[in-house]
Amino acid sequence: MKKNKILFLVQLPPPVHGASLMNKLLAESELLNNKYHIDTIPIQLSNKMEGLGNFSLGKIFGACSIYFKLLGKLLFNKYDLVYFTLSPLGFAFYKDAISVCILKIFRKNIVLHLHGKGIKNEIENKLKRRIYKFVFKNVEVIQLAEALKNDIQDIYPKTPYFLPNGVKKNDVVATERTNTIPTFIYLSNLMKDKGILVFLEAIRNLKEYDNQFKVHIVGPSSDVTIEQLEVYISQNKLTNVKLFGPAFNEKKYEHLLKSDVFVLPTYYKNECFPLSILEAYQTGLVVLSTDNGAIPSMVQENKNGFLVPQRDVEALAERMRYLIKNPQQIETIKENNKKEFNEKYTEEIFIHNFETIIDDILAKH
Repeated sequence: MKKNKILFLVQLPPPVHGASLMNKLLAESELLNNKYHIDTIPIQLSNKMEGLGNFSLGKIFGACSIYFKLLGKLLFNKYDLVYFTLSPLGFAFYKDAISVCILKIFRKNIVLHLHGKGIKNEIENKLKRRIYKFVFKNVEVIQLAEALKNDIQDIYPKTPYFLPNGVKKNDVVATERTNTIPTFIYLSNLMKDKGILVFLEAIRNLKEYDNQFKVHIVGPSSDVTIEQLEVYISQNKLTNVKLFGPAFNEKKYEHLLKSDVFVLPTYYKNECFPLSILEAYQTGLVVLSTDNGAIPSMVQENKNGFLVPQRDVEALAERMRYLIKNPQQIETIKENNKKEFNEKYTEEIFIHNFETIIDDILAKH
C-alpha cells in the first residue's frame, strides 16, 4: 500500500524543551516512519534556550534558509500533509507565518500543532488579528489540552484536536520510599516565574513545622541563582531545605524517587503542559501546582494533587501544611498518579494518539 507523504516543519533539539523533545519523538518514531514517508525540516533558529524569543540579524538569514529549503521540498515532492509546530508568539510567529503563506500558495493541507499559548492577548491588535486569521484559515489545529481552546477560539471557529504530551518510561526501578517525613521537591530551572521564590516564602511560613518535612531544590541557575538561594536559606534559617543544583536524565529521576510531593508554583506566561508533571506522575509523586496553562486539565484536585492560585504564598503554604498533617493522603494520591501516567502519558500512547489524529485528517482531504 502506498505510504502517505508528510512534511514535518518542527523544532528539534538543541535546545532541549518540551516541544523539541515531543517533535524529536515523533520524527524518529519507528511506528510513524514505517506507516508514513516523513521528510523533516528543522525550523529552530537558536541552539540555546537563552536565544529563544530574541531577535537578531542571524535569525533573518536562518529564516531565509528555511524558506529556501521549504521551497525546494515543495517543488520536487508531492506531500499529502504538512505537519507544522507553529510558534504562537513574537518574531518566531511571523517567521512561521511566512512559511504558512508559502504552503498555502502551493495549496498544501496543513496541520498546525501549538505547544504554546498567548494568542488571545495578541489579537487585541487589529493588524495582528488579521495575520493570525490568515494563518489559521483552512487548516487543522492540534492543541495540548481542551483547557487551551479559548486561546484561539476568536480566530479559529472549528474544533481543534487535543493531544496531551507523553514521556518515555524510565528504566529506574521505583523502590519503596523510606522517608519518615514528607519530602517536597522543586525540580525546574531556578526562575522567578516558575515560582521558586513563592515556594521558599511558603516554606518560611511553615517554620513551626520545619522538623516535620524536608525540601529538595533541584535545577540550574536562571534569573535566580543557586548562590542567591543559599543566602535566602541561610538568612531565614530554613534548615530543612537542601540545594542540589542541576540534574538530568537518570540523576533527575533519582531525585524524584527520593521525594513525595512535586511542587511547581508556576506563573510563567508561556506555561502550557509541563513534562515535569508527567515525570512526577511516573515516579508516583503528589503534584502541587497552579491554575496555569493546561495544568488544570492535568491535575485533578484531591486525585492527583492540588492547584493553588498563581503567586499565592499563603495558599501554597496551606496545601503543604495539609499534606504534612495528612501523610496517608500522600500515599493514596501516589498510587493514583502512577496509574494516571501508565494510562494517559507514556510516549507509546502519545505516538498512537498522534497517529489517530493524522489518519483522521488525511481521511478528510
